[in-house]
Amino acid sequence: MTELFKTYVHKFSAFLQIMARLLINFFSSLQYILKSKIFFPNLVSYANNLVSSVTLPTIVIAIAIGVVIGVQLGPQFVSRGVGSKLGILTILTMSRELVPILGGFMIATQYGTALTAEIANMKITEQLDALKIFKVSPVFYIVSPALLAGVIISPLLFWLAVLFGTLSTYLTVTVNEDLSWNSYLSSIVDYYKLDDFYLCISKASVFALIIVVIASTIGLSVGKGGAREVGRATTVTVISCFIAVIITDLIMTMFYLDL
Repeated sequence: MTELFKTYVHKFSAFLQIMARLLINFFSSLQYILKSKIFFPNLVSYANNLVSSVTLPTIVIAIAIGVVIGVQLGPQFVSRGVGSKLGILTILTMSRELVPILGGFMIATQYGTALTAEIANMKITEQLDALKIFKVSPVFYIVSPALLAGVIISPLLFWLAVLFGTLSTYLTVTVNEDLSWNSYLSSIVDYYKLDDFYLCISKASVFALIIVVIASTIGLSVGKGGAREVGRATTVTVISCFIAVIITDLIMTMFYLDL
């Protein structure tokens, strides 16, 4: 019983240490950003990496989901004379939940794991120690540019995916059921609110921020155990980010619906 208690205490203590590191890295990055102390070359590099690695997978998934919605719901809506309502249903589903969650997963698997692997490799090869010798903070050099790039670029990528997904639903339905564009668009114009748009881009920025902080913290926590440690760190990053995205999405959605 005593050994079991010690094990739980040790795990809880490790959890608190990780949470403390997450908060320290977040506030340190925020401090650099607010003071406009950003290493611009890395900001451009991370923004380019995010666009090149996340854009296409997110848009392809959004298009696939849009086609599925069109195939599954299109005939049902049109046959009951409410085909025009399919537009608002699709864009709400896409912008509120599906694209933010799946886009968050894409950022975690592509951008987050790459960031973890980069930082972990730099730590194992003592590049981070070299930065510290020259009095350059790893948070300034890596974390804050990656965080700012994610917060700025992710809303654009998510909204682009929403548009492609919504359009793919219309094209799927109109091919099979001959639904007019004006009819499909009318419900979006009438019922879609700016608050829904703000929710989508807010989730994108928040998810990107959380993923970057988690990925960088895990990378900085890696010991000097070689390539195996890097692989383990990227796996932990994916799992942790998935859980964080789902929990954060639930909280933000509940808060939005209560407004």
